[in-house]
Amino acid sequence: MERIAQHAAAPSANTAVPPCAGLCEALEAKREGVSRRAFVSAASLAAAVAILEACGASGATSPGGSGGPITVSLASYSALSAVGGVARVDGGSGTPTALVRTGASTFVALSMVCPHAGTTVNYTGSGWTCPNHGAQFATTGAWSGGQGASSLTSFTTVYDGAAGTVKISRPS
Repeated sequence: MERIAQHAAAPSANTAVPPCAGLCEALEAKREGVSRRAFVSAASLAAAVAILEACGASGATSPGGSGGPITVSLASYSALSAVGGVARVDGGSGTPTALVRTGASTFVALSMVCPHAGTTVNYTGSGWTCPNHGAQFATTGAWSGGQGASSLTSFTTVYDGAAGTVKISRPS
């Protein structure tokens, strides 16, 4: 600041006006016009906005689910032919939705949206992981570790063995 004050001072007859004199004067006036409290408040707000933006970035959606009910033909998803199979079945419509075969005639449908960060979770082969903050969920959607403490949203399923379909009741 001393250097700014030196440059901003009126030049004497023996000194040349530095090229930054106008800028230095503007900086000095600006510095004096903003209180420390106002600066810290504005900086804190900017930091909070940046953090919130980072938490919800990339693929943020509503964790509750939407898109309405869907009927899944099991023949279209080879992974669902065996118990333990997992497939994303939403077809790009509405909330990202996965279907997990938990038994010969039982299925669990899950919203693939992290309940904490609102980001689409990734299947890792042994469960689900949130790419934003590392929350982990079992294959069935139960929270198993990391940030957050709630499970993935599940949807009601109805299996029709004769037709080879599973109807998933997602909210509209």
